[in-house]
Amino acid sequence: MRNADTGHTTMGLTGPVVFGCGLLLLGLAPLIRGGNRHVALILLEWLGLFVLLALSFRALTAAPSHLVTGHPSGRRSVGVWLLAAAPLWVCLFQLFPLPSGLWAALPGHAPYAEALAVAQVSGNGYLALSLTPDATSTSVLAGIPLVAAFLLAHFCSSPHLRRLVQALVVFAVGQAVLGLLQMGPFPGLSFGLVKGGRVVGTFANRNHFASYITMTVPLAILLLRQATASARGDARAHRGGRPMGALWGLALFLLLSAVLASASRGGTVTCLVVTLLAVLLLPQREGHWSARRHWGMAGAAGLLALVALAVGVDALLARFEAEGGYLSGERWLYVIGTWHAALAFWPFGSGLGSYAAVFPAFQPIGVHGFIEHAHNDYVQLLMECGLLAVAFGALALALIARQTARLVRRARRAGLDAAGLLQASCGLGLLAVLLHSWVEFNLRIPANAMLATFLLGAFLRPLPPHRDKSARESVLE
Repeated sequence: MRNADTGHTTMGLTGPVVFGCGLLLLGLAPLIRGGNRHVALILLEWLGLFVLLALSFRALTAAPSHLVTGHPSGRRSVGVWLLAAAPLWVCLFQLFPLPSGLWAALPGHAPYAEALAVAQVSGNGYLALSLTPDATSTSVLAGIPLVAAFLLAHFCSSPHLRRLVQALVVFAVGQAVLGLLQMGPFPGLSFGLVKGGRVVGTFANRNHFASYITMTVPLAILLLRQATASARGDARAHRGGRPMGALWGLALFLLLSAVLASASRGGTVTCLVVTLLAVLLLPQREGHWSARRHWGMAGAAGLLALVALAVGVDALLARFEAEGGYLSGERWLYVIGTWHAALAFWPFGSGLGSYAAVFPAFQPIGVHGFIEHAHNDYVQLLMECGLLAVAFGALALALIARQTARLVRRARRAGLDAAGLLQASCGLGLLAVLLHSWVEFNLRIPANAMLATFLLGAFLRPLPPHRDKSARESVLE
């Protein structure tokens, strides 16, 4: 299958079965507390495994042309494969049996070895590096749908990627509508969780709800702009383009309203950042960039003001004034204690998923209750995985930086086509969760982590060959 406008191959590894299962995987992810419940997670793991098996079967049986998603050679970076196999490396490293003497000599393990000796716990003489092997195994299995989402976005055909992106925006709009209804006289829609009129959708936390929606805001902006551009540029689409533009505009309004109504400070700030970046950095086509930026900025400001008025400015400002700063709150103490734990277990880590069991030994004075997460995904990963987390984080940042540089060069030299704009929008959606995760544990919620890995996989797709001017001005269907 070839694109009539560009002439390059658009076929990927997604047939109808893979596409359907991938769509089901992404659609079901947020429905039960964001997938953060055992039954829901097991279902997502089985679906993810099926998607991976189906992708593997397609890769083994498809013609070489099916392996191309815009790059003539169809080759993938070794770094992408290493990143996709991250759960496997964690499993091999942290669950590999070590002699008990060597295990006790590892940084941070001595107190646990002494406790085992006092308790006279006998074993077979070998222990996994992780202090909580069961939790690490569970965490590794939870990585299956993440890998499936990543590879699905990276290897699917261009038309399927467009459909999946549109579906993700629709899923987020459904969450937004449910969340906004929770503000009204519908207590049954809160599932017994929401108190004080908070907006959470089907998530257990308003911050995770806001993060999930914020990741789709740049995608909604792109769909809106391209629908309106299609109506202006094609007389035959005049009758159908405007209704689609109006629908995507309504979708964007609902998404922004839901984020502000959630009263999530991190979600609100990151939503504002990525919205402005999407308007300023992603022009629809070449020419009149300055004018388009000014009009885009004015439109974004007007839309945000309208959304704020609809949600309630007083309620929004009260949320920012109600609590102290991040550095003066308990969450900063979580980060400090987790950092000390990361140093104690460096460079091997305490084991993926071990935070709740290990952190009490490092819990600072002044922190009350049982703490399950550090509310900072990066320092928690550093504690649990040590040098392995640093290595994969550096690899991911290097791949993102390389792709960003390529997109910038392409934009300056020839302008971004529809595929490039879609990848850039996915990158902005990914930026939203990466920023928010400095003060939350969004990447520990399956639905958010799956959406983030999907956006990463789409962002890292090889760029298609250069197109002529007419092809560059094409828009998403």
